[in-house]
Amino acid sequence: MEKSLIGYMMDEERAVMEAERCLFCYDAPCEKKCSVHLPISRFLFMVRNKDFVGATKLVRDAHAFINTAGYVCPEEMLCQSVCIRSQIDSPINIREVHRFLTDNFDVEKYLSLPAMDKEEIAIIGGGPSGLSCAFELRKMGYKPVVFEESELGGIPIQEIFEERLPYEATRKDAEFIVKNFVYEIKREKIIKIEPLLNKYKAVFIAIGLTKETELKIKGMELKGVYKARDLLRKIKRKENLPDLGERIGIIGGGNVALEIANTLKTLFPNREILIIYRRGLSDMKAFPEEIERAGRIGVNFYFQSIPEEIVGEGKVEGIKVSQTKLVKRDESGRRKPERIERSEFVIPLTSLITAIGQKIEEVFPEIEKERGVIKVNENLMTNIPGVFAGGDVINGGDTITRAVGDGKMAARKIDEYLRRKRDV
Repeated sequence: MEKSLIGYMMDEERAVMEAERCLFCYDAPCEKKCSVHLPISRFLFMVRNKDFVGATKLVRDAHAFINTAGYVCPEEMLCQSVCIRSQIDSPINIREVHRFLTDNFDVEKYLSLPAMDKEEIAIIGGGPSGLSCAFELRKMGYKPVVFEESELGGIPIQEIFEERLPYEATRKDAEFIVKNFVYEIKREKIIKIEPLLNKYKAVFIAIGLTKETELKIKGMELKGVYKARDLLRKIKRKENLPDLGERIGIIGGGNVALEIANTLKTLFPNREILIIYRRGLSDMKAFPEEIERAGRIGVNFYFQSIPEEIVGEGKVEGIKVSQTKLVKRDESGRRKPERIERSEFVIPLTSLITAIGQKIEEVFPEIEKERGVIKVNENLMTNIPGVFAGGDVINGGDTITRAVGDGKMAARKIDEYLRRKRDV
């Protein structure tokens, strides 16, 4: 298995040596950069002193999805990006020390929770954000009721490639939370909020972005056109894939595009995998680690190429694109692509996969939305008092760590909201 797929495994000696490199900064910028506000300097201090159980208990209490994070948290964008040690030599390998703990020490037997004597709270969605909210609410004595039709665990358990994130890691997180922190699971789909407010004191919406954005060009009806997330789910479930042929094109420059590209190249190393992206390399939204890996394993890129038409007689034979020039930056901070006249050319393909974005399902008509996601205030509350939202459904798609952090923050804000109501 390629090293970066799963990350290297630390043994005790290496973990202690890595923890000893920590400068234990007074203001710990790594902790501020972490969406979950993991007590990094404290758990590294414990590792340095070989208190591995204590360190694991600390991490376990702070993060609902500790096993998942040990594999896929993008440390190079978060804690590592502000690590002061990098000014001396290189940043601390925080995720790897974290994973050494979660892989080797089980602290469930030390779990101690207060009585479940507060109100029932409805949580719509059983992914990282929803289960993180349940995790935190239960620690405060609430009764979290999770509404989820699909497998608990969300995108990590349903879509991320097994050799990058083992199914067992997220299953372990989800089962731990359900066993110890969830009052009830309801296998039903919720499309309106009002009925829940008649029974529950507060509601947290964490349904993610379940629909994929459609590419609106000619030829989408041809055989051989697929959606990235549909294929990722098939791969995760170990189902047979359709015949994609030997030259597979992927449209997009985000994490989903890189995930399907790297997954297919790993599964089929002799096939040509092409990412077609309308902007440049520096404008890609995918994790730097995954972009670097794509280049290393042989994924090819067509930058500054905007799709115009899928060509073929009954099936995909190629895609016509126009070249672009990158001009002034848009509201996202990235350079805006503009078509270059008479620059069209055809890229020969045997199949095409779209990965140009995700969008919210058409539910909750009473909830105010903005730019395709649910609008919330600084407390993660929607336009309806007592209804909160977090995760991808409010940010358009971000890291698992951000989703877990939103769930953690939402639990705290729900508690504050209900305590104020009790005091009235």
